[in-house]
Amino acid sequence: MRFPYSEALSRAPAPCRWTRGKVRLMVRACREFASFHFRNSPELRRIYLDRGFDPRSIKREADLKRIPMLGVAAMKRFLLTSLPHSEAALKLTSSGTRGQKTQVWFDQASLDRVQRFLETLWQAEGLVSSEPTNYLMFVYDPGEAKDLGIAFSDTNQQRFAPVARRFYAIRKGDGGGWEFRKDGTLAALKEYAAEGRPVRIFGIPSFMYEFLDFMKEPVRLPRGSWMMTGGGWKAAEEKKVSKDEFRRKTEDLLGLPAENIRDGYGMAEHSSPYVECRKHRFHVPVYNRVYARDPVTLEVLPAGEPGLLELISPFNAMMPNLAILSTDIGFIDPDPCPCGDDSPTFTLTGRGGLAKHKGCAITASEIVRRA
Repeated sequence: MRFPYSEALSRAPAPCRWTRGKVRLMVRACREFASFHFRNSPELRRIYLDRGFDPRSIKREADLKRIPMLGVAAMKRFLLTSLPHSEAALKLTSSGTRGQKTQVWFDQASLDRVQRFLETLWQAEGLVSSEPTNYLMFVYDPGEAKDLGIAFSDTNQQRFAPVARRFYAIRKGDGGGWEFRKDGTLAALKEYAAEGRPVRIFGIPSFMYEFLDFMKEPVRLPRGSWMMTGGGWKAAEEKKVSKDEFRRKTEDLLGLPAENIRDGYGMAEHSSPYVECRKHRFHVPVYNRVYARDPVTLEVLPAGEPGLLELISPFNAMMPNLAILSTDIGFIDPDPCPCGDDSPTFTLTGRGGLAKHKGCAITASEIVRRA
């Protein structure tokens, strides 16, 4: 089982700068994955046949929009695989509401591809360092939340700079419930600031903003420090602030420059996360595609018009999640990004289907509301 085009695409440098060669690789990678899943996933084969879609018809960029999508809700209800279950090297479970849980599995080769393209993206954004770094994680301790995708994601991000020390702000208390340990987090932050090593802060923005309110007095972080948010505001929408306000408060209290305060976007069902550039836009790397679709007709919308986001990523052989239709709302930006990279960018305007598709939302919201 080989995917030569996907393998080559996962090694493409400068992923947010598209070239004709990289685009050709993407088209061929999508064709090889669509063909593979057609042969190996009965559920996806039925979808393709019902829509009269032949994977071999993927020959140019415009054809990617024709790939039949798998609704994200289907992945929350069913475990869909294209390889024997025995080949799963990593199994992630994102907890949800109403008994819904998304299970995302990777075989080893697919996981290696995902890790490679993530590293090329972080390298391009200047986020890879050889300097020992202290980590402050506003996320569930992965030792106690082994099945939560967000915990895996944040642990994975620690490989881009050597770990000197790490502290997890959200741990299980004596009663077994999750607790946001603000006092311990503040003590760790002050120790890190005094040590002088760069600090990297990761996690859910609602927790971070609650902590900034708790701080009251500034703690200036050493040069080379970063903050990366991700996971959205979960069910704490009533406490949500704008990204500009979030960055302003972070700059005031932690002394971080705005370009070192980035947000991330992604979901368990889609293999590839997105990271804001220094101008705070979400670029579409050459190994992904993002389209906004009309929620009624499912037609692709022109730039600037909001719709349901479709996400394409040709890397996971274990599951037929080549093209998925999310419940999130956004639009493709009509103007080029001032950062200089020429890839398309998109703006997220809402996390759709909040009542049914919160991911880790119930746990997160309960902690924030108690704070």
